[in-house]
Amino acid sequence: MTKQDAFPGWDWDDPEGLATRLDGISARVATCKTLEPADRLPHSHADFRELGLTGIEFAAFRTAHPSGLGTDLTALRSPDATTEPGTLYRVDGDRWFTQLDIARPLPFADASVDWVYAEHLIEHVTLPVATGWLREARRVLRPGGVLRLTTPDLARYLVGYATGDGFLARHRRRLTTMGFGPPMPQRPAFLVNQIFRYYGHHWIYDLDELRHVLALAGFEPERIRRCGYRRGARADVADLDTAFRSDETVYVEADR
Repeated sequence: MTKQDAFPGWDWDDPEGLATRLDGISARVATCKTLEPADRLPHSHADFRELGLTGIEFAAFRTAHPSGLGTDLTALRSPDATTEPGTLYRVDGDRWFTQLDIARPLPFADASVDWVYAEHLIEHVTLPVATGWLREARRVLRPGGVLRLTTPDLARYLVGYATGDGFLARHRRRLTTMGFGPPMPQRPAFLVNQIFRYYGHHWIYDLDELRHVLALAGFEPERIRRCGYRRGARADVADLDTAFRSDETVYVEADR
């Protein structure tokens, strides 16, 4: 059986037609073994500390940070339960999760956490929503706290397209190896377009665009810096970067 046969009806040239299928893939990932609801969601810095939490990882059903609170818009499901917004859950006995929408104000107090992390999230919302969310992230950070953002780097895609340096071909092979649908077309224009048109993406950034949206959200320009893969102000937060995305990603941090 070919890889195309494993995905009947999959047409890479039809972004709208694939949107529902891609949403289904995301929903199937949102599973765990056990979900235990807690009495209440943490609000203040003291509440976070009482739970052993120091920061928030957005777009994470199960954060890899042992002191992190994972969040996502999509509900997380176990065989016996499904998360609901406004409730804190213990996931598989060793991580915390709450379901929330970054288009709405965060349900946490000012200066409640030491760090905020989001890998490949900001490109999934419009620029106004991104600005509002970053403003909220800045609000909940304690003085001296750090925000770390990672997102597909528009410059990397365009350089790959303009120079033919092999980046687009490597990106295509990586997604095929991950089993994310049948092999993509090899056309360079398609491989640039897919970063705009698929996966629920709304706005693609380069370093300057990230600086722009962070400044709109209130971060001081001199406190915004480009970082490397798993390199940053806090090693425990930078270590949340995943290796399989490192070739296409721009890494940025901003201090409160």
